[in-house]
Amino acid sequence: MHENFEEILTRELRQVADRVEVPPLPDLPSDLPSRFVWQPVLAAAAVVLIALVSLVSLRPDGGSTPQPAPQPTNVVTDDATDSLPEAVSTGPPTVPYLLERVVHVGDESFPGYDWVDGTTQGWVALEPPSVWWWSNGGAPDQLRVAVEQPPVVSPNGEYLAYLSTEGELNGFQTAPDGEGMGIPASVPVRDDDGVGTRIGAVTDDGWVIASGRGVGVLWRPFVDGGTVDLTQTAPGQLVWQATNAGLVVVDGTGDARDPGSGRVYLADLTADGELVPIVDLPNFGMADVSGEWVAWVPADQIVGDVREYDEIRVRRLDGGGQGVLSPPQGWRFSNTAFTFEDNQFFVARVTDGQQERMARCSPALQDCLLLDTP
Repeated sequence: MHENFEEILTRELRQVADRVEVPPLPDLPSDLPSRFVWQPVLAAAAVVLIALVSLVSLRPDGGSTPQPAPQPTNVVTDDATDSLPEAVSTGPPTVPYLLERVVHVGDESFPGYDWVDGTTQGWVALEPPSVWWWSNGGAPDQLRVAVEQPPVVSPNGEYLAYLSTEGELNGFQTAPDGEGMGIPASVPVRDDDGVGTRIGAVTDDGWVIASGRGVGVLWRPFVDGGTVDLTQTAPGQLVWQATNAGLVVVDGTGDARDPGSGRVYLADLTADGELVPIVDLPNFGMADVSGEWVAWVPADQIVGDVREYDEIRVRRLDGGGQGVLSPPQGWRFSNTAFTFEDNQFFVARVTDGQQERMARCSPALQDCLLLDTP
């Protein structure tokens, strides 16, 4: 008279499964990590699982009241892929770059340099043996001050700072109508180890941080012109570089002197000199950080007289993915800094042993392509 409960359950499950439409796989690069590819299938499977739990909860149990099915706490959807790039562009870099000792910024080229850093809004370049030049667009101007360490540009290119050989920390806004930083701040030229004090960072707000072993000064020239002693507010912490995601800091309370060893982390800096950790970073010999990714090369991979290397490691800042990027086939990465253009792409110099080119890399797509550059 009554159907077997198992048969009812089986029939209901089949009806639920028949109504579930599994979307086709999206067209994605073949080397995209599988965690991005299988999301639609996982979503469909989640629907079937919820239906199964709901039906099982209706099974007679001595007259007990049926319990509602538990709700999922983490549903996988296609929204997670919305921010992923679809392809790697082969257009020219959007940041200044150097090829065959020629600095390229947009459509302009300036020969005779060995190094460049900054943005199209403001950049610095080194003419051998030790002459520094800077630009905010157009031909560069000579930085007429004696320095022992490289001048530093803020991540947004709006500020440039330097430490003179006389121990004067100074700088200026790079805009054509920009202002100077005012009365210089005094900073020891050498740290406790006898090494030249570095400008660890210039922030997008125009704060300047001088850093070294036993030396730490935060200078806020466009706020009140005052300084904060970081050896008191953040003892032992060495500010290494500024990025669009925050400051890269080395915990120097032990034996660490650079990011190659010890704890390395990304941090924010408060006005009173407190470093607020954001996330730990890997040890590195060379690195850059975007709002979503860290890209790095371990120190032992480029130490010594190494001119080329074969891989750049990448990891999401939220820990959601990691990988290893290789240069385009037939090329190797040159042992020079690489730079994030935005949150998703960075550019790096590559060589085939005969010539140099630029490549653009996508950590999300795990791909690097040669660019259409001079």
